[in-house]
Amino acid sequence: MPNIKRPKKPATARKINAAASNENDEIVFLGTGGARYVFAKQLRATGGMLFRIGGRNVLVDPGPESLYRLLTYLPKFNPEKIDAIVLTHKHIDHSADINVYLDVITRGGFNKHGMILAPQDAYGEDGVIYNYLLEFLKKRVVIKEKSTFEIDGLRFTFPIRHEHRVETYGFKLAYAGHTISYITDTKFFDGLIQAYKADIVIMNLIKLGPSEIDHLSIDDCEAIIMGTNPRVAIITHFGMTMIRKGPWNVARQLKEKTGVTVLAAEDGKHYTIEKLLSYGR
Repeated sequence: MPNIKRPKKPATARKINAAASNENDEIVFLGTGGARYVFAKQLRATGGMLFRIGGRNVLVDPGPESLYRLLTYLPKFNPEKIDAIVLTHKHIDHSADINVYLDVITRGGFNKHGMILAPQDAYGEDGVIYNYLLEFLKKRVVIKEKSTFEIDGLRFTFPIRHEHRVETYGFKLAYAGHTISYITDTKFFDGLIQAYKADIVIMNLIKLGPSEIDHLSIDDCEAIIMGTNPRVAIITHFGMTMIRKGPWNVARQLKEKTGVTVLAAEDGKHYTIEKLLSYGR
């Protein structure tokens, strides 16, 4: 495991003029599974996450069966109300339902609405987003390293390019003086820690040990938690070795080693921001 010293004080976010927080603000996990075998068998759902924050709805990484999971877990929610979709990279377990959503939120082109944020290689001939659907959106954003984009007071920063097989970026979301980081698929490298210090840190943890295909391991997540020192960390995007081990067991192990509350995300679960921020106080 990388030799990372624990900081004495929690990292705090610079307050910005952002959307006001609300007790109903939440992150809904439309799936917590990752990698080919898990999504092929749907051993865990693979729908990504829905951020319902500051009066806006931002969908992240809509993988296989995402729309079905959204309608199941949020039966009263109208998916046409999604304001933006963030695609961290084009691998199928993150992007399979992207075009379905683009058609839904624009009503097949009859309602020019919404926006997409994705790396350059997700667009175009070798990308995963249909060109004709882009014409129906209000805005298309190309994610680049250190780029920042604001959606009605929700400030998304893409601090660093990840070490993965395709162009990949996580993000830090700032609003109401708080920060939430999402560390999507990547090989561990030291720059991750400084880039993703936040109140809430969400990490993709596919395998128990080191991966030959550039994913985080348990030891990597431990180093990130120690270095970023969030109020709470959440692990998600589990592959087969994690499912066999029991993500809750891994979360407990990480909490014991780091002293930080670590949660293992569950399919369909709603995590209120207010509750998440209450940890570590």
